[in-house]
Amino acid sequence: MKITIHRGNQIGGCITEIVSSKGTRIFVDLGHNLPKGDQESEDEYASEKAIADLIGDAKAIFYTHMHGDHVELFQYVPDGINQYIGPLALKIMRAKYDHMSHADELKENSLKCLKKLGPFKTYWKGRPISIDDITVTPFQVSHSSADSYMLKIKCDGKTILHTGDFRGHGYMGEGIYKVIDKYHIAGQVDVLITEGTNVDNNGKSMRPESVLKEEFKGVFQQYKNTFIICSSTDADRLESIYSANKESVQRPFIVDTYQKEIIGLIAQQAEEGRRLYHFGPYKIYGYDPKVEKMDYMMRRHGFVMLIRRSEKFQSYLDKILPFCKAEETCLVYSQYQGYIDKKKGGTAFNQDLYDFVDQFRKKGFTIKEDLHTSGHASKQDLVRLCEQVNPKVIVPIHKDEKADFASILPQELQRRVCEYEYSKDEVDIYFDPPQRYHASCWCEAMGATAKGYVSIR
Repeated sequence: MKITIHRGNQIGGCITEIVSSKGTRIFVDLGHNLPKGDQESEDEYASEKAIADLIGDAKAIFYTHMHGDHVELFQYVPDGINQYIGPLALKIMRAKYDHMSHADELKENSLKCLKKLGPFKTYWKGRPISIDDITVTPFQVSHSSADSYMLKIKCDGKTILHTGDFRGHGYMGEGIYKVIDKYHIAGQVDVLITEGTNVDNNGKSMRPESVLKEEFKGVFQQYKNTFIICSSTDADRLESIYSANKESVQRPFIVDTYQKEIIGLIAQQAEEGRRLYHFGPYKIYGYDPKVEKMDYMMRRHGFVMLIRRSEKFQSYLDKILPFCKAEETCLVYSQYQGYIDKKKGGTAFNQDLYDFVDQFRKKGFTIKEDLHTSGHASKQDLVRLCEQVNPKVIVPIHKDEKADFASILPQELQRRVCEYEYSKDEVDIYFDPPQRYHASCWCEAMGATAKGYVSIR
């Protein structure tokens, strides 16, 4: 069995290739590189020729979730190759591109993407899918993208566990550990491929979503009018905001037609017997600037309104903000802080989004930027996962180039971390491009070569 980790030493742009001894080739994720601030992201694989050259004779592609840095290159995949994703994720992707197709400048590419999504196949949690001599079984995990999964992959008598992106502090955060116990995965994994986004983020907020929900209640009780910038596809955050409003002040919940459709799709997919994500019709309104009764309702009763940076929402704000009193109004920015942190000047900083938020500050409205929690696993959860799974080899991906994943683990597990070429027990692991040699080099316990990678024979 051959495993190739493409672009593993960066956050985003995730691609994992698996080839059996009989030549069956599958991929896990075809992610586009993340953008740098408000610039368009560059990606050497963002073309039909590049993807065709990369995937070759692949039989199938499995996507762990619908974030662009894991799925966006789907549009370049040649026809005839099966592509799999979760059922809710597929519905949301189709809704997204359908919505985008109404914008003239996005219409051509959106229609192309909708066509590509047409033959997509869906997988279901706990149900194995056989691709010749490779079997893939998905299990749902908690992440800041609705309908996210980890994949257990059986190949050549070996077991790979690919976590995708996950976290332990979401509403379903304990699910990943329960699945490992329920399906007796612990101790049976040869290769664990896991994300490491937060390895170097010592100050990253890891508050549980349930805590955020209580904090949102406090905001809604303090302010008559609350605008919120958050992801339209983060089911947990939508649950926190919607439930906090319903259980406290019960103000009109205002969204646009796209957000209302996404909320409806999430509610349709909500499991019976589980309290989460059952967004009812209770006071959810799609904003229409032509309906004066809506503006009257908002002026009289206040509101909780989800907004995004766009020309459409700016036109909404131009109509709404004049009747909002500064002392009664709050903007909650509930996304990654780096997008609007001008002082740090990081690569993620987005000037347009910063200006969009800053207009509220200039009008004297309260700005809250701390009602957010990471969509990725904390260091404690990464350690817990590795200890519970107890794999033979640990391959960290989706992490900063300088992040030292092995350093967070107990000594016995440190020896199992593989970030360089590896070959043992008929398992070959390669990195494209090759990983750089870390100063701490925990892999020395495995025998480092002069080329700066580890080779076990």
